[in-house]
Amino acid sequence: MLRTYQLSASLDAPFKFTMIHRKPTVLTTSEEALDSELLAPEPAERISRRDFALRNLGLLTAAVLVQGNEETSHLSLTRHIVRIPGLSGPLRVVQLSDLHRSWCVSESFIAQIVAQANALRPDLFLLTGDFVTRSSGYADSCMRHLADLRAPMGRYAVLGNHDYWCDHNTGAPVIAAHLADIGIVLLTNRSVRLGHNLRLVGVDDGHAGNPNLPLAFERVEQEEGVITITHNPMLFPLLSHYPCVTLAGHTHGGQVNIPLITDAIVGGNTRFMRGWYREPNAPGRLYVSRGLGTVHVPLRINSAPEIALFDLIPA
Repeated sequence: MLRTYQLSASLDAPFKFTMIHRKPTVLTTSEEALDSELLAPEPAERISRRDFALRNLGLLTAAVLVQGNEETSHLSLTRHIVRIPGLSGPLRVVQLSDLHRSWCVSESFIAQIVAQANALRPDLFLLTGDFVTRSSGYADSCMRHLADLRAPMGRYAVLGNHDYWCDHNTGAPVIAAHLADIGIVLLTNRSVRLGHNLRLVGVDDGHAGNPNLPLAFERVEQEEGVITITHNPMLFPLLSHYPCVTLAGHTHGGQVNIPLITDAIVGGNTRFMRGWYREPNAPGRLYVSRGLGTVHVPLRINSAPEIALFDLIPA
């Protein structure tokens, strides 16, 4: 079951989206427990807010874990209508990011993602890195399902930092070979010309790779519509100077978003956390996907796994 997010935007106004989905299951106090408190023979004890919070910490923790466990396994769909200067006709693009096949992201979940992504009938699939987490040994069970992705204009990818870091920093060639074996084209600092006058640019990961923007954009022509894919959105201050839409991932939308706590942990890394961004006085636009898998723990809170659908139309 997909949750749906509706987005509206204009070239001159900030992007906004409205989330429409059923509320996740949250653990609540039962009616029987409330009745027993009302019938207690002794008056309620006056306690401080701190003591109340401590006494109910277990209940709060359980509620958070129940919500997070449900969010982790329920895919959401975000829909975006994006105007692309230079594009000669409409195109439907699906972005999949941060699959992280590992002990905490099951093969069946990858299969579910592929089935629901194919149901959207895109013209083009774009995969923005982190196919595995620590071991390329999981790549085969990830790729056997990605091989089933169907799009008439093809499937293109970039590597993420975990693809480089896996196998003790030696796994990138293995991941690249797996992608080639199933016909997914890896774009590392290079571009391809596609139909409808679309130029697709791939830029290497800004954290673990070797991004080279002049090389990546050297064949881009002024009249073309341009989409750029990269894993880490940290490159956007540089990419924003190119008149293109950049699709990135990496952040998982925070993965575990608890007000104040998450901000305190990730600090300045929250600048490009999720959704749409622009830089002042620059033509580029950025979309950061919340991704699909998880790292460290199989848990998401306030950051549901996302399949991002872009309906591109000529500007």
